[in-house]
Amino acid sequence: MSQQKESLLYKVMKVFVAGMMMLITALTFYQIVLRYGFNKAPSWSEELVRFVFVWLTFLAAGMGVRERIHIGIDVVVNMLPQSLQKAAGVAVALIIVAFGAFLLITGMEITEGTHLQASPALGLPMSYVYAAIPFMGVLMICFGLNNIRLIFKGGDNAPTMEVGEG
Repeated sequence: MSQQKESLLYKVMKVFVAGMMMLITALTFYQIVLRYGFNKAPSWSEELVRFVFVWLTFLAAGMGVRERIHIGIDVVVNMLPQSLQKAAGVAVALIIVAFGAFLLITGMEITEGTHLQASPALGLPMSYVYAAIPFMGVLMICFGLNNIRLIFKGGDNAPTMEVGEG
């Protein structure tokens, strides 16, 4: 995937994640007002919030792979020479790509297996919810491969093994 396409995908994902956060907030507020103000909460809103939260989590985790902000233990890596730090970065990215492939394959099986199962309140096929798993796999593969490209390219965009704030 080219840097331009990858950057566009990331920008679109940021918009979707922000929209999902606003939707979750609005639906939760709506449900609270109806439940405690009118003693009548719709059952569909809680289920929709749960489904949107699943997608939000997987999309945001994919964004974390791109930004290389997931938790990591880098004490040993920082003691290595620069060339071995680069090799460790490639190894980590390859593990991410392999796990992304696992999520893609397993997620497709789960998604196909749940297509005929409907959600209780909304009646949506559960495969719509489980499709977040293979989608996350694709994101991990794309962003992991891009991280490898950036490591070999070097420069300011190369993934670093710096100690972050916690």
